[in-house]
Amino acid sequence: MLRGIGGFTLALPFLPSLLSSSEAKAAPTGPIRRFIAMRMDHGGLGSANVYPDDALLTEQMDYAGHTIRRGDLALGDVSGTARLSNVLNAPGSKWTAALAAKMNVVRGLDLPFYIAHHRGGTLGNYGDSDDQQREYVPTCDQVLAWSDKFYGDLSTILQRSAVLGSGSMSWNHTVPSNKNSPIEPLHAENSSLSLFDQLYRDPGNQMEQRTPVVDLVLEDYKRLRDGNRRLSSMDRQRLDSHIAKLDEIQRRLGVTLSCDGVTRPTEDSADLQRDNFLHNVPKHIQFWSLMNDVIVAALSCDTTRIVTLRTGDMWGNGGATGWFHETPLEWHQEVAHKWFQGDRQQILAESNQRFFEHLFLDLVSKLDAVQEADGSTLLDSCLAFWTQESGIHTHDPIDFPIVMAGSAAGWLRTGQYLDYRNMNVVAHNGQGDNDSGEVTHVGLLYNQFLGTAMQAMGLSPADYEVEAGGGYGYHWDETRTWYAGYNKYPASVKNVRGEVLPFLKA
Repeated sequence: MLRGIGGFTLALPFLPSLLSSSEAKAAPTGPIRRFIAMRMDHGGLGSANVYPDDALLTEQMDYAGHTIRRGDLALGDVSGTARLSNVLNAPGSKWTAALAAKMNVVRGLDLPFYIAHHRGGTLGNYGDSDDQQREYVPTCDQVLAWSDKFYGDLSTILQRSAVLGSGSMSWNHTVPSNKNSPIEPLHAENSSLSLFDQLYRDPGNQMEQRTPVVDLVLEDYKRLRDGNRRLSSMDRQRLDSHIAKLDEIQRRLGVTLSCDGVTRPTEDSADLQRDNFLHNVPKHIQFWSLMNDVIVAALSCDTTRIVTLRTGDMWGNGGATGWFHETPLEWHQEVAHKWFQGDRQQILAESNQRFFEHLFLDLVSKLDAVQEADGSTLLDSCLAFWTQESGIHTHDPIDFPIVMAGSAAGWLRTGQYLDYRNMNVVAHNGQGDNDSGEVTHVGLLYNQFLGTAMQAMGLSPADYEVEAGGGYGYHWDETRTWYAGYNKYPASVKNVRGEVLPFLKA
C-alpha cells in the first residue's frame, strides 16, 4: 500500500487481467506507456552546477557531422548524499543506484532560433513565444492524448491528460478532431483535491450515470449548429468547441474503473497557497507531494497516462517569487536574469536542487514503488522528463538540461549521461558582460528529442511531424546575427531531426 502525506492511500494498481471480457478485447495489444513532462521557468543554471563531470563520458561516436559522447551514470556518495552535481543530488536513501539506473541526464539539445520567454515551446509549440509571432501547433502531449495509437482503449481513462501548475505549457485545438480550429492553452490545475476528483471516482458508484441529460444537451447543441443559418462563423466555432467538450464528458461518463482501494485525500494543495505560501519552501514541498500522490494514483489506476506540469513565477506585492527558495529578491529580474552573478547562481542551484529532490525524484521514486502485474514497476512504463525554459543563458534555447526517468516499457535505454554538443562550434564565447565566462557549444536540435519521445510512446513520425523528417514542431532558422546560435546548425544536424536520438533506443 502506498500512503501519501495528505491522507491518500492506494491499495490496488490497475490490473489488466481483472478487466471484463469486453474491456479485455478493447485493451491495446502493446505495452501501456505513460508520458510525464515537467518544466521549470527561466533556466540560467551554470553547467558546473547542473551537469555531471565529463569524466563519466567514456564513449563517443561520429553523428550529424560531429562527435557525440555518452557514459554510464555513477552516483557519488558525499556523507550519505547521492550526487551527480550541485543540482542533481538527494539523500542516498531516496536516490539509490537502482533508481539512477532507470534515469538519463542529457545535454546538447537546442533550438536554432531565439525564443526568449515561452511556455508551449517545451512541448513543441514554439510559436508560443514572447519574442515574435510564429505559427502554433498542438503540443506533443495533446497529440498523444488524442492518438488512437497511444490510447488504443479509453475504457478506464477519465482524463486524456492532466495539466498542472502554471498555465500555457499544453496547447491543443479547441475542437481536437478539427485541425482548422484555433489552438489554445489548456487549463492548468493547482488543487490536488480537484485533480483527484477529476481522475478518480469510486468504482462502487458507477452504475447511476446521468448520460441521458448529457445526450439531450448534446442533441440540442447539434440541432442548433446544423439547423440555424444565422450562426456566424465565430459562433459556429464556439459551438463546435462546446460540442467537443460535451462529447468528451459523455465518453467519460461511460468509463468503468477497475482500481479499488483508493482513499480520497484529506488535504488540498490549494489550501497551502492561501496563507504564507510565497518564499515558504516547506509548503512548496508539501504542495507538490500532495500533487504527486494524486498523479501516482491516477497513473496506477489507468485513469490517465499523460501528465504535464510547469512551475512558473509566482507573483506577490514585491513582484515575482520563485519556487523552492526563501530569498526575498525579486525572482524574474534580480535572480533569473542575473544568473551570471555568483550569489544569484547559488540561489538558482539551490532552488533547482529542491525541485529535483522534492518534485521530480519524489514522483519518480513513488512511481517505482508501485508494482505492476507483470513484475515491473509503474516507472518502467513511463517516459518522464524535467527540463528548463532556457539553457545556461536565460532567454537562449541552447543546451537545455534534461533529466529523464523510466524506459517507456523497455523502449528506452537508461542509466546514461549523454552529451550531444559539437565541441568545435562555440555558441556563447563567455566574453559578454552578462555571461560570467560561461562558454556554450551548439548541439543537436530539440525537435529531435521530442520526436524521439513520441516514437517511444508508440507513434510513427507520420503521426506527429508537421514537416517530413523534422522531428516534433516547426523548424525556423534565426536571421538575426546577434543570436548565439545564428548560422551554426549545418544541414547535417537539420537532416537528422526525424531520427531517434543516438544512444537512447534500447
